[in-house]
Amino acid sequence: ANAVLKVLEEPPARALLLLVSHNPGRLLATIRSRCRKLALQPLPGETVEKLIAEALPDLDAGDASSLASLADGSPGRALALAAEGGLEIYRAMTGLLETLPRLDIPALHAFGARLGKAGADEAFRTASNLLRWWLARLILSASGAMAADGLTDDEKALMDRLGQAVGLDRWFEVWEKINRLLTRTDQINLDRKQVVLNVFLTLENAVRS
Repeated sequence: ANAVLKVLEEPPARALLLLVSHNPGRLLATIRSRCRKLALQPLPGETVEKLIAEALPDLDAGDASSLASLADGSPGRALALAAEGGLEIYRAMTGLLETLPRLDIPALHAFGARLGKAGADEAFRTASNLLRWWLARLILSASGAMAADGLTDDEKALMDRLGQAVGLDRWFEVWEKINRLLTRTDQINLDRKQVVLNVFLTLENAVRS
């Protein structure tokens, strides 16, 4: 940070410096005071869909729309999800969520085995990020802080049903527990299949309580 500050205080001639920060509040006040803030908002879903169609012309229009919804205004995230099989993973994940409050255990074990097998590191990370995203949307939707825009009618109905099953405080606890478990998986090399089972059983216990 101090090195960046020195460059800002004594910039090279004819230089344009762009600092990208996801959390400007954590930057030094002396850095913020020397910068002009430019807030970059997510792109509209229609724009993301258009960019996806240009980059992946053979992709089905419905899939492009689904990717745009999952990408939250980021074309790069949409293309990464397409490359990582994110749509297939998301549909398998929501298919399991549909079975709550009584999970389809054989389907859960199949999903866990798929993400836990050797060489499935990226698939597991994709599933983890999608689940975090979904839970965050559920909490925001249930609290009234954010409409469930961009989702299909079935997805909205599922989110509404589960969001109303228990209180917000319980969903916050579930989100925190699942997020901590997913984060620790890579840190200490936990068994990924067992983690997937534990995550969905945590969701089942929450909805059935």
